[in-house]
Amino acid sequence: MKNNMHKSIRLVLFSIVGTICLASCGTDDGAKNQAKRPGMAGKPSGRATKTIPVEVNQPELGLAASYYVTTATIEPSSDAKINSRTSGVVKKILHEEGDDVSAGDVLLILDDDDQQLRLQQAEQKLASASREYNRLNKMKKAGVVSPTEWETADNAFQTAGTEKKLAELALSYTRVAAPFDGRVVWREVDFGAHIAQGEMLFRMMSIKPLLVRVHIPANRLGMVAPGQAVKLIVDSASQPLSALVELVSPIVDPNTGTIKITLRLEDYPSSVRPGDFAEIHMVTDKHDNALLISSVSIIEERGQHYVYIVENGIAKRVSVDLGFVMGDRTEIASGLTHNQQVVVKGQRNLNDDVKVEVLSADGSPSKPAKKSKPESDKKKRDNS
Repeated sequence: MKNNMHKSIRLVLFSIVGTICLASCGTDDGAKNQAKRPGMAGKPSGRATKTIPVEVNQPELGLAASYYVTTATIEPSSDAKINSRTSGVVKKILHEEGDDVSAGDVLLILDDDDQQLRLQQAEQKLASASREYNRLNKMKKAGVVSPTEWETADNAFQTAGTEKKLAELALSYTRVAAPFDGRVVWREVDFGAHIAQGEMLFRMMSIKPLLVRVHIPANRLGMVAPGQAVKLIVDSASQPLSALVELVSPIVDPNTGTIKITLRLEDYPSSVRPGDFAEIHMVTDKHDNALLISSVSIIEERGQHYVYIVENGIAKRVSVDLGFVMGDRTEIASGLTHNQQVVVKGQRNLNDDVKVEVLSADGSPSKPAKKSKPESDKKKRDNS
């Protein structure tokens, strides 16, 4: 029992001594390692200056424009419902949906037996009235007919002529013709159907040219004028289309504060049709010979805009005033000159007066231009 107790005491003492030795060894090793660290011998270490790689571009001179972008529906220049001007049975259908027709082309013919008979009757009545009028007219010249008798014959002759014209007009209503050059887009009636006066027969559209009506705010009208080219982007066309401003309304809509602009689209592929949606890009103002830079190079901070330029391998922060923004290009109204180098990649990592390394477009360091030797040195070599 006593032996076991002595053994336990010895084990505890050995554990305490071992722990103390390990702690002292660790402290010595830490001190040695710390002494070996560079810059830790009583002096703080300083950071090495870092050179930041960037890409630069020189501003360009070009056209800066302000665009008003909106959407609208493409419309036909004429859209008409062709209604029947008389009643009757459909006898012939001469044109179908999708047919292109010219003004005056007959689209449909109604049964005209009744109108033909009425015209024949009117012609016979006119012929009889004409004979009586001519007979009495000769007698009038001879002075053997009373004025009342001659006036009655004259009125009958005039009335018969009018009735014949009415009969001819009624007959013409049985032949339904196209009112303008265009395309049949809808046929409402079938062969053999009986139609009433005023019933819709066809719907026609004039598609040369097509029109686009745009409403823009009055304060954005700017330089918009008849004859101006406007770009249209239509899903059914593979390339942007060009339309011309045809009309500019002289009034402002008091309810919306907008002005109606009518665009005329003459040339377009067959895939473009009335009802298509178009995205309109209309120039409302422009500046020639404007200073243009890449839009990604501009940094906005607290409502201010600035860019970084490179001078002698040092980045300089420059405040700029913006003009028109055109997607990936932005006009600089003030703050830059044409011959400065503007940072277009890496500008987010820059600060003022930081050293930079200008890279070429492929990411390799840009080689500085070789300095040409003075002409005097060249002459010396030639003489030697």
